[in-house]
Amino acid sequence: MALGQPLAHAAEPPQGVGVVLGGGGARGFAHLGVLKELERLRIPIACIAGTSAGALIGGIYANGLPLDEMEREFDQADWEQMLSGKPNRAEVPYDRKRDDYKNYLDVTFGVKDGAMRVPRGAINSQAIDLYIHRLTRDRVIDDFDKLPIPFRAVAADLLTGEPVVFKQGALSRALRASMAVPGVFDLVEEDGKLLVDGAIARNVPVQDVKGRCAKHVIVIDVGSPLLKSSEIQTLFDVVAQSSNLAVSRNVRGQMRLLDEKDIVIRPDLNGYTAASFGDHQAIAARGAAAARALQDKLAAYSVSKEAYAAWQKRLVKPRYPVLDEIQVEGGEVSKIRQAGLAKSLAVAGAAESVSHAQGKLNEAFASGGYDKIGYRVEEISGRNVMTVMPVERSIGTNYLHFGLTLSSDTPGDSHFNFLASHEWTDINSAGASWRNAVSTGHDRLFKTEFYQPLGAGNPMFVAASLGYREQLYPFYAEDHIVLGQLQNNILSTQLNAGWALGKYGEFRLGVYHDDNRIQPSIGSSDPDLNQRYLDIGVQTSLVVDQFDNPRWPRNGYYFSGKLSSGMPSWGSDVNQKAYDLTAETASTYGDLTARLTFKARGIAADSRNGDFVPQTLGGFLNLTGYQTGELLGDQVALARLMMYWRAASLPSVLGSGLYAGVSLEAGRVWGHDWFNPSQRWIPAGSVFLGADTILGPFFIGMGTARGGQLTGYIYLGVNY
Repeated sequence: MALGQPLAHAAEPPQGVGVVLGGGGARGFAHLGVLKELERLRIPIACIAGTSAGALIGGIYANGLPLDEMEREFDQADWEQMLSGKPNRAEVPYDRKRDDYKNYLDVTFGVKDGAMRVPRGAINSQAIDLYIHRLTRDRVIDDFDKLPIPFRAVAADLLTGEPVVFKQGALSRALRASMAVPGVFDLVEEDGKLLVDGAIARNVPVQDVKGRCAKHVIVIDVGSPLLKSSEIQTLFDVVAQSSNLAVSRNVRGQMRLLDEKDIVIRPDLNGYTAASFGDHQAIAARGAAAARALQDKLAAYSVSKEAYAAWQKRLVKPRYPVLDEIQVEGGEVSKIRQAGLAKSLAVAGAAESVSHAQGKLNEAFASGGYDKIGYRVEEISGRNVMTVMPVERSIGTNYLHFGLTLSSDTPGDSHFNFLASHEWTDINSAGASWRNAVSTGHDRLFKTEFYQPLGAGNPMFVAASLGYREQLYPFYAEDHIVLGQLQNNILSTQLNAGWALGKYGEFRLGVYHDDNRIQPSIGSSDPDLNQRYLDIGVQTSLVVDQFDNPRWPRNGYYFSGKLSSGMPSWGSDVNQKAYDLTAETASTYGDLTARLTFKARGIAADSRNGDFVPQTLGGFLNLTGYQTGELLGDQVALARLMMYWRAASLPSVLGSGLYAGVSLEAGRVWGHDWFNPSQRWIPAGSVFLGADTILGPFFIGMGTARGGQLTGYIYLGVNY
């Protein structure tokens, strides 16, 4: 008996036509439109076979889910979030997203067994896997011919290239294997085979329908057409054409099996790619239009209202199973992770819904350390048991990130930084980690920190760090020409205790010891400019981060606040009180986003010998029209409103989108007499084009400010 379902029929397939649904990524939404037209024309379906997107839609429909409900599921899905391969960032513990404001490449490398490793897929499939479980209602059945509509899903064995046809078992696993685009989604391991998208073996599986369960077939081909010579311009075009050629060969072989009574529907999907998931409604409409254009031919397979109603009775809507128990199968995870996962997933008292259990799985996955957390649902001794199958990250627990930042403006000021970091996680049972970061180029930095929670799952932690950084302070004349530059070399040690605030942020309280060495790096060689002083004191910080995307936030809020105080009684040369505050919020209306930012930094100086360094303001989006760090003062403040419109989306493996926007800014510098900084608010603004890429946010813009100059910018980086 199929889990959670009434006894499936075992009768012969009804009279009707077989349906073949081809692969094509997002273009496969056209299948939905065609199926709706087949229902309108009262055409009973004897059986369905599908590949990739065709397997997804065909399998869900064969399982009895009504088309209007399937359509609602697609409308409500957050395709961009699912295809990003990342959990909802607002739900991710802060400890996992603390480095998001450093411009690392959107790729994580691992070091394991003495070798560098990368994930087997560019996009993590966790969200997609759970979505398919939801759409199939976790149907497990011993024969796909016993589904409301007999069904076959086609995948491909990566080791041989041969097609693999799913005939039984977990419907969700069959659909997931058929959709595993090589290099994009991780493959599926089944019976010693490494399974990937069936498109490379049998993209239009005619032979799995014609002559097996139906005499005549309707084929819906949504594959991408071959490119013309004039359309092959880039390396991406070459790769796409190579893939299309391989697929087109197996499609031609399947098409030779058709006869004159079979019908082939090829919707006009010009302008839509395999990645156009956000256009699913328009693509479905194209499918419906293509079917309507052939309705005279299709009518040959129509039946009476009574006959069609009798056939429709077979389409029993699937139900969600209710869970009596959740257990963890820990073959691919440590005992510590297995125990922690079992504790968090345990069913408390009454039976639990699958949707609630999936929420727990999402929370566990967001905590990090897993490539995926899959599951299966089985009926054991009359009880519905979910067996969870976690898989730890294949790249290990030592992670490497690399990145770069650059900025250049028309006065000729250019900066470049290369970034690298290493993190060793799960050092002990409490979840300790060791983090290292380095930056070379314009901003030189090295930092190492050991982070130790006080127990597994305990929000309290201690952290000790050692770091070195160089801060540059250029001095400009009124005509914006550099007169000279000071460099402050800081050797810093810190010891903090703190409280992790889960997905929201963290609070820290501790002590610091900064050894400052100031010297000129450009301009004067006056030895009197060489200074050294110690800044020793106490500090506290609070971070709250609920942005959905740190690079181009569309919704959410962010706050960072830090206060510190020098302690002369501890040997500090200064008695300065410093603050550094940032508050931001973002809201999106359609494709237009408003991001409001306020920043303030400063030093209330009570120095014993006058030794302290200024704050800086200026640069792209930080008082545009001035060069980076051009304005100096004891205290600086910036208010900024950015409005940006997402003009187009990008494939998930390249980024998220292309943007056009403007900024309205106001900045103020006051305090110590650093070349007579303005005591008034300075208005500024910019216009820009941007993109969210795997390299980071990229801008091309221009802007000006009162007292500044009209300046053009190129900028790559997160910290703006």
